[in-house]
Amino acid sequence: MKRFNGCLIGLFCLAQVVHAQDNIALAIQTKVDSVFKLNTVPGIYIASSVNGQRQFFSAGVADKQTNQPFTPNTQFEIGSISKTFTAFILESVLQANGLADTSLMVQFLPDSLRNNPLILPIQLVHLMNHTSGLPRLPENMGIPKDRLQPYADYDLENLYFYLSKTEPRTFGKVAYSNLGAGLAGLIAQNISGKSYEKLLNQYINQPFQLKHTGLQAAKKMPKAIGFFGNEPAAYWDMSILAGAGGIKSDATDLLQYLEFMASKATHPVVQSVLSKTARLNDRIAIAKGWHTLEQSGKTLMYWHNGGTYGFSTFAAFNPKNQHCIVVVINAFSKNDIADKLGIEIMTHLLN
Repeated sequence: MKRFNGCLIGLFCLAQVVHAQDNIALAIQTKVDSVFKLNTVPGIYIASSVNGQRQFFSAGVADKQTNQPFTPNTQFEIGSISKTFTAFILESVLQANGLADTSLMVQFLPDSLRNNPLILPIQLVHLMNHTSGLPRLPENMGIPKDRLQPYADYDLENLYFYLSKTEPRTFGKVAYSNLGAGLAGLIAQNISGKSYEKLLNQYINQPFQLKHTGLQAAKKMPKAIGFFGNEPAAYWDMSILAGAGGIKSDATDLLQYLEFMASKATHPVVQSVLSKTARLNDRIAIAKGWHTLEQSGKTLMYWHNGGTYGFSTFAAFNPKNQHCIVVVINAFSKNDIADKLGIEIMTHLLN
């Protein structure tokens, strides 16, 4: 009888979990539908992981011309969420070579750059937590040949020339820098002698078992079309600054990535990149690549958003309950919508 009662209790608990997940799924889909109706965007796609169970929600379409919907394997640009990948790659390369992230940046750049005394204090950690003092973008980027490809023409020669002349103005203070994150990716290449793509495969794609993540959209996979206003936007070629935002992926891979980060607390690189290193305000701290959302001294989530001319994205995870969220909108400059949607789901529906 006791064994029978135990089975009944187990089945009852399982039913409660299933019911709770169904309620969460309904709430998320209702929220997505509501947000979609209030905003002029081609599509919204959300992927969640709750108690190890993945679910996917959508409104609108991934491709307006064909009316193809989003799927778990639809490719899109993740934008600046790439910075979290870059931090993981750089920390992996440093640990593999017995180097500290407090090492000076100029150690891994051409000797000629040491003639600029203003960049000498910059450490690698400053590139990952936006305290390098370097600007958001290098001021010598110029006007691109293709206005929808703002990074494609910027090469190594341009970058090194800029570093030889730049005057970091906010060193030690948090000031968001695509340039700093791009440099972090470049330095990982300089130390290892490998391309960013090879480092991505070695340190993330293979161990995390990501199948469709890279600097190019995966071939033979459905591809979301992003929009810059009313104009379809080609996926960015970020050239030498790829580490700042050049990765393309899909919702399945991103969830896999977030689940790994959320569940591997003892992994030495995970420990390093999730260590808080700076503070933006009383609600937002900066780790390495990642931001955190804080409330009353409690970390609610690790998060990062992303934006290209075609996509607005958001990704977050909570290492305590291991819940994860991915939000994708295939339109430019909709991060206010994507961020709000992701944070609301994480803090109210998945807490």
